[in-house]
Amino acid sequence: MNTDALNKGTDTPVPEVSLTPESGTDTPPESPADAPTRTRSRWSLSRWVLSFALIVLGVYFLFIYSYPVVINYPGPTFDVLGKDSKQTPLIEVKGAKTYPDNNGQLRMTTVSSLGGPGSMVSGWDLIVAVFSPNTTILPEDMVYPRNVSSKDIKKLGVQQMDQSQLSAEAVALETLGYDVNITWSVAEIAKGSPAAGILRKKDVVQTISRPGQTPVSVHTVEDLRKFLKGVPGGDTVELGIIRNGAAQTVSMKTAPVKLAKGKTGKGSQLSIYLASDVDVPLDITFHLKDVGGPSAGTMFALGIVEQLTPEHLTGKSVIAGTGTIDLAGKVGPISGIEQKMAGAKADGAKFFLAPAENCNEVVGNIPKGLRVAKIATFSEALDTVQKIRDGKISDLPQCALPTQK
Repeated sequence: MNTDALNKGTDTPVPEVSLTPESGTDTPPESPADAPTRTRSRWSLSRWVLSFALIVLGVYFLFIYSYPVVINYPGPTFDVLGKDSKQTPLIEVKGAKTYPDNNGQLRMTTVSSLGGPGSMVSGWDLIVAVFSPNTTILPEDMVYPRNVSSKDIKKLGVQQMDQSQLSAEAVALETLGYDVNITWSVAEIAKGSPAAGILRKKDVVQTISRPGQTPVSVHTVEDLRKFLKGVPGGDTVELGIIRNGAAQTVSMKTAPVKLAKGKTGKGSQLSIYLASDVDVPLDITFHLKDVGGPSAGTMFALGIVEQLTPEHLTGKSVIAGTGTIDLAGKVGPISGIEQKMAGAKADGAKFFLAPAENCNEVVGNIPKGLRVAKIATFSEALDTVQKIRDGKISDLPQCALPTQK
């Protein structure tokens, strides 16, 4: 090829490339715009499929998938001095004169929960809970033991409620001077404990003593624990018991109090489980349905005393509260104190009785306009209610901030 001719613009012809179809061609070449159109169609379909898949996943994780958490939020409160929908007193006392006409209120508080065995928590529930005040989200295994059913939980709640009501009856009536007969019988004996082979199930424990000393009556479990705090593990004690209707005394060694990492604590224990049998002189019925757990014991006891006291305790105040109560009158801690205070405030309470052991959760979470007083015993609860009635608000025991170290 003569390259010079190309470079110098000679008359040597150079083939031309046509950009348009020649006349008479049967099949025109593909338009350049056709290929991008099909590509865009395929891309639109892919985006539609992806969007649909994301929507399905969103619906699944928002409304179908169950998250292993428990959501606690404020539940309803109940005036234990009031009546139910059938105008039946929530606490009905028979066998003694009662004084039901009262302008004050004693409101027991509750926590409503979502989640746990038999209940589902969806993603939407979690979103609502995050933005709702006075709501807590807890891991399910932190609230409920594993391998328990909703039926088991309900049964336990009913048992705890029954026990709290029985303790409330005993403490309230003893406070008013009634004779309440409480007995403690052996329910279980730990395997390998010093009590094995000496005590038997259904033995009624009446007294405890060191050899040669005056026996101490066992009126409550707290009496037993207090005595054993002064007895080193391995020392001998004597128990006055009733077995098959006959009184007798048995001797046994105590067991050490076991702590974590193989350490032992002060005092000793008997390594037995006791069941209480309470015989109260009045017929007391609680008309409260669909509420379980032990935390209303203190308010139940206050309600009984209020009904049997001519000079009303509460005056015209709306007082809410919570706290377990044992047969010795000790007020114990409960769960969900933040939700219970919020529920009390929403239902018009101006004052709230909180277990002293819950003070670390009370401080910083008190709703505006609610006055919270701490209580550790039933006698303190009674004293606090009377101070509220008499206007001695500045004398109410307060939960204090933790001491800085």
